Amino acid sequence: MKKLLSLIFAISLTLSACGTAQTQIAPPAQTSTPTLAPTETQTPIPPTATITPLPTIPTFTPSFDVSTIVTLTPAEKAECPKENPSLNPDTKILFNKDKLPVLNETALLDFLNSGGAPSAVIDSFVHEFHWFRPDMGIQQDITGDGIDDLILNDSRFVYVLGCKNKEYQTWLRDTDESNRLLSIQFSTSYDLNLNGRPEIITEIQGHGGFGYPYKRISVFEWNGSGFAPLIQGEEYKDNQYFPFADMDFLPDVAIYDTDENGALELVLKSNAPSPIPQKYTHLIPWRDEKHFYIWNGTHLALSRVEFTIPQYRFQALQDADRESLYGNYKSALSLYQDVIFNKELKTWSPAIAENEIAKAYAEEGSQSTPTPPSPDPAEYPSLAAYAYYRILLLHLAQGQEAEATSTYQTLQETFGTEPYAAPYIEMATAFWESYQSTQRMYDGCAAAIQYAVEHPEILVPLGSDYHGWQSHIYEPADVCPFR
Repeated sequence: MKKLLSLIFAISLTLSACGTAQTQIAPPAQTSTPTLAPTETQTPIPPTATITPLPTIPTFTPSFDVSTIVTLTPAEKAECPKENPSLNPDTKILFNKDKLPVLNETALLDFLNSGGAPSAVIDSFVHEFHWFRPDMGIQQDITGDGIDDLILNDSRFVYVLGCKNKEYQTWLRDTDESNRLLSIQFSTSYDLNLNGRPEIITEIQGHGGFGYPYKRISVFEWNGSGFAPLIQGEEYKDNQYFPFADMDFLPDVAIYDTDENGALELVLKSNAPSPIPQKYTHLIPWRDEKHFYIWNGTHLALSRVEFTIPQYRFQALQDADRESLYGNYKSALSLYQDVIFNKELKTWSPAIAENEIAKAYAEEGSQSTPTPPSPDPAEYPSLAAYAYYRILLLHLAQGQEAEATSTYQTLQETFGTEPYAAPYIEMATAFWESYQSTQRMYDGCAAAIQYAVEHPEILVPLGSDYHGWQSHIYEPADVCPFR
């Protein structure tokens, strides 16, 4: 949904790229100067007991204790049909040839169960597929039953066939169900969770709904009765997750030990086009990113997302919030300080977004280079005040009461007369007073989140649809992730 909103916004900016200049947003009306005490015009913060329980936040396992991994007990040895070396598969039956040669799964099982040798099937692959690669057909025991399984890839499906009760069965059939598949391949070279059994890793390339290519990675492991997916991908509904990792624009895929704990991690690195052409203007502003999937004891789960160095102030702030969520408080503090003090960071706004999209069109000869708009006067005080508030939270999360008090006072002294910063000071005040009354982060967060619920406009400068495809779309719970 976030990506769809970004795309819709980019399209609307594109349509208006040659229109009139955007009207500057006026400062919020102020009834009083924010102070340490709530003003009479502020919306009262209800007691914590009347606030809906705070939503849970994602937890990340920075490092898994590999000493807890248990090596799997070998399965009972399987039996396969007795082979008849004189049998050869009929490729006219084994392959459907409407466009490209695709395996006929029923014919394949019939051949194997009548005594046909798996090696003969692989030999027919070599004959039929002129672009045959060694990883398109192999025999390897990946179920742990002592018998080599047959693993085949006809560039549309990956099949794993094994034996049970002297009969071949299809243990795994993996493909792209969206019917936009370009190619698929597999690997059995890794044991990512170190339990003594290799996984089968499939890599699908396809065309996405917006017309650009994507890559999808799945990892399967035999659990005694079938192949279970090991990746916990993006959440799509009520703690339900896609069983794969994916990224647009055919990312680089690597497997290595990123945290030096002995276990292997899956890493996807983006490969977006640069410079961004007209049809990809919804990506603006773009940074290369990496997704790290780390074994957490049950799944390869998305542990963290890393971006290249921020160029815009909102990017530094979102990076800081992300590092805070991961528990990397030192890194988060440095980034929040950049938001406040780094003069090299550039501003961003709907007008600037429109200008950057127009520039992408101009670079392809569609129109003259547009004149850059003036910086948004609201962005810096809004983001800097929010950054001070988040630094206050970092100090309290680490038991640094004196530093938190000092940061709160600095926020008031620095931005107390700045109208654009006023809502963030009011949110900090709501947090501070609730926290002081109970000394509980939960209560302070409840008050801050309640304030954001009642003033959703404060979330827009932090991250919304005009911040681009990669931006986090802020919700009230994001302003205080400590429970």
